[in-house]
Amino acid sequence: MTRANVAGKGGVRRPRYFATVLLVCGLCALPACASGSVVDRASPAPATRTPPSPSASEPPSETPQESLPPPVTPTTAPPRVVVPYRVEVRVPDVSPSDFAATVRATLADPRGWTGAGFDLVETPDAPHVIVLAEGAEVDVLCLPYETYGAYSCQNGPVVALNADRWRVATPEWTGDLGTYRQMLVNHEVGHLLGQRHVECAKPGSLAAVMVQQSTELKGCLPNAWPLPEEIGDAARHDQPIAPGPGE
Repeated sequence: MTRANVAGKGGVRRPRYFATVLLVCGLCALPACASGSVVDRASPAPATRTPPSPSASEPPSETPQESLPPPVTPTTAPPRVVVPYRVEVRVPDVSPSDFAATVRATLADPRGWTGAGFDLVETPDAPHVIVLAEGAEVDVLCLPYETYGAYSCQNGPVVALNADRWRVATPEWTGDLGTYRQMLVNHEVGHLLGQRHVECAKPGSLAAVMVQQSTELKGCLPNAWPLPEEIGDAARHDQPIAPGPGE
């Protein structure tokens, strides 16, 4: 049968290139679909993976915690401050050795200023002097401070203690004489170490040693030794030793 007869029976004669185009398009469509490049074809949702539950042989993981630096521990204590002093008794009725022994024991007592890092050492040629004298001489040693012939003071390197106070304390003092003498030494040497007067904190509580206990306790109880807060303040060693007037 000839090609002319096939066309004459109503068939449509198609060119060769049309079949070729269909074949090429079909071949190209296969990889395109496989790669998912067809825009209107929905991509499958990604599979959700459930993590395996821990088995008995696998301990549960712990939440990491913030790592803190170790506490700093000082390797050495702050240096102690050595304060040399000497003792002078300028009255005839008080034993110099007894007076010196009381001063020495008071200043070396761990309840006193030694707890604040001060070593008060009795030395014959010391620049600081603790003097026991009559009121008139104390008044001169204390100028420009006023002691009125009755009280004691610290003035620069001099701690001047009134002999009458050493003998009988004061009417305002409600404790015993031995405790008064310890208080007097600690109070005036506290000034030598740069400490200042304070007030009675609360009636019924122990007075700070830097309260003016010779004149007025203001409801506080008599006390010869620095309170812990006074020791803490003095232990900073930030005040001048042997301050003069105005310091």
